[in-house]
Amino acid sequence: MEYLVPLVIVLVIVIAVIVGARVMGRRGRAMQDAQGPGPRTAAPAQRRPRATREMAVEASAKLSPEAHRAVYSLIARQQVLDAVKAYRKATNSSLGQSAAAVAALAEFPQPLPDPVAAEAPLLVEDILEAVPKPAVPKPAVPKPAEAKPAEPGPAAGAYRYRAIVSRGEEVREVASTRLNEEVFGRIRSLALSGDLDGAAGLLRDHADISGDDAREFVSMIGLEE
Repeated sequence: MEYLVPLVIVLVIVIAVIVGARVMGRRGRAMQDAQGPGPRTAAPAQRRPRATREMAVEASAKLSPEAHRAVYSLIARQQVLDAVKAYRKATNSSLGQSAAAVAALAEFPQPLPDPVAAEAPLLVEDILEAVPKPAVPKPAVPKPAEAKPAEPGPAAGAYRYRAIVSRGEEVREVASTRLNEEVFGRIRSLALSGDLDGAAGLLRDHADISGDDAREFVSMIGLEE
């Protein structure tokens, strides 16, 4: 019996502690529900690159004059999302690149690109090809001179053969580079055989002499004294 009283006291204390803990827990949850959910730790936001003038110049260079005008029209009306969509459609850039480009264009306004400058630059070869080249006159090629038949003349080292016939005091002489001892011998043989026409023709072929003179010359061959 003497142990029963302390045991009862311990049980009462334990039950009181358990009941008190449950009551405190309920009160705490009730107060938390009344105050609403506590602040959540926000995940660190991804920082975008700071817009620069170089980014604006590069972004503007990718736009045609029509797209440049449309993007800046949307920026002026504060329709940023539509401006990003228009830039993305015109340049096929990603969403992040388009947003950064529109931010740079808004902060650093760029002039409307020149339509001529927007085209592909001409190379030096193209410019030189477009310039008409001066016509270069072709040098005149001299026509070859018509070959003329060479006139018969004395061969190198040729000498004038002198054929002489006489009849009394009358003397006839024929000198020519085409005459020689052999030819004159044939002329003499024809004349002595009585073929004066053949002898005169052969003489004319080898000397510059008329027909009458040639016949008179060969006729004197048989009468030489």
